[in-house]
Amino acid sequence: MDLKKVQAPLERQLALLGYELVHLESVREGKDDMLRLYIDHLDAETSHRKVTLDDCTAAHEGLLLWMDVEFPDLREHLGVEVSSPGMERPLVKADHFRRFAGRLCRVQTAAPINGQKRFKGWIGPVADGGVTLEEDGVLKVVPIEAIQKARLAPFDEEKTPRPKHLTGRFTELPDADGVETSAIEEEEA
Repeated sequence: MDLKKVQAPLERQLALLGYELVHLESVREGKDDMLRLYIDHLDAETSHRKVTLDDCTAAHEGLLLWMDVEFPDLREHLGVEVSSPGMERPLVKADHFRRFAGRLCRVQTAAPINGQKRFKGWIGPVADGGVTLEEDGVLKVVPIEAIQKARLAPFDEEKTPRPKHLTGRFTELPDADGVETSAIEEEEA
């Protein structure tokens, strides 16, 4: 299944339903192939609402009839699952890294960058197609196009030493209720 073929139409349809497509993946569960969609509210940055089971159900139901018309063969071969991004949410777009600047994340690249494919660092500025991560006191820029997989790492934040180079820009870590908000202060222009 070519996910790129269905991603843009799914994003548009979900937007009509009030949701953002955070991440799309094809997975095999037992004998079944699944199309898994991680969604968030379109206004998530300002409203801080969490995705509930009711939201997942509404998005799922809103997509099924549309998918039967737009991609009639798709559901014959794949099940469709809609989920919240969760606390260890995927980071796919530059805007995701910007939104969660100041938070700890794990990143895996498709090919080594300076001999390294796996990173765990604090998210810094995003510019010129790359995200700055502070890992063990060292600033590293990872091109977003090179990222194969990235997720927030909220359960490691308290036991991971605070960043040295990005200090002063961070607020306190959010509690469990605010885990999906950025921990970086807005800089005044």
